Amino acid sequence: MKIFKWRKDESQPNQEDQVEWLQNENDKLLNQVESLKLDLTELRAENQDLVNKLSGNKYHRTFIKTGSGLGVLMVTYILLALMEAKPTDITWLLLIEAVFIFLMLRGDDK
Repeated sequence: MKIFKWRKDESQPNQEDQVEWLQNENDKLLNQVESLKLDLTELRAENQDLVNKLSGNKYHRTFIKTGSGLGVLMVTYILLALMEAKPTDITWLLLIEAVFIFLMLRGDDK
């Protein structure tokens, strides 16, 4: 009978072994959670960098410069019209200003 009891005792896992195994599994899961948190933090940082690059790209800057140049042209025309300048003077001044803005935008491409 003692042999059977010995086999029965050996076939049942030891409680301490189960606790140790569960602790090991818990540690592995905690490590995986921490690595996922780090990955998520890195991905958020990379996403923010890409958003910053996208918002500061060449086309965005070109649109801003073009819009501001057109705004300056409109303000100049309004000021010249209020000062009652000659129409030929207004045309030449606006043409010179438009060429300057165009060259400024072209210089940024190079």
